[in-house]
Amino acid sequence: MKTLKVIGLLAVILVISAGVLYWQNIHEDAPEVVHGELAQTINQCDLIASKAAAELPEALPFQKQEKFARQSRVLDRCMQDRGYQQNPAWVSSAKARASEIAHAQNISQDEAFETLRRQAMLKDAGAGASYWRQRS
Repeated sequence: MKTLKVIGLLAVILVISAGVLYWQNIHEDAPEVVHGELAQTINQCDLIASKAAAELPEALPFQKQEKFARQSRVLDRCMQDRGYQQNPAWVSSAKARASEIAHAQNISQDEAFETLRRQAMLKDAGAGASYWRQRS
C-alpha cells in the first residue's frame, strides 16, 4: 500500500513537471520567418517550374541540360507574369564575375554567366543587386 502511494505521488510530480515544461515552451518566442513579396513570388514560381519539368527524363547529360533549361525558362516567364524583370544592374555585375569565373575554371564566359544567372534567379536580394526587380 505504501509503494502504491509513492508511485502515485511520483506520477503526479511527473505530470506536473511535464505540464510546466509544456507551458514554458508554448510561451517561448519563436523566431518569425519574414518573407518578402519577392521571396514568396520566387518560391511560388520555383514550385511551378519544378512541376513543369518533373516528368522530363534525365538519363543522359543533354536531358539534364534540357530539364534545367525548361525550369529556368518557366521560372523566368512566371516571374514576368507576376510583374518582375531581370535587373540590368545585376547583369553588368554578373558579366564581370562571369569573366573571372570563366578564366579560373577554363570554361566559356557564356557558360559561367548562365550558371550565375540560374543561381541568382532563386535568391532574394542579398549582398549586391538582386536578379529581379519590379517592372515599372
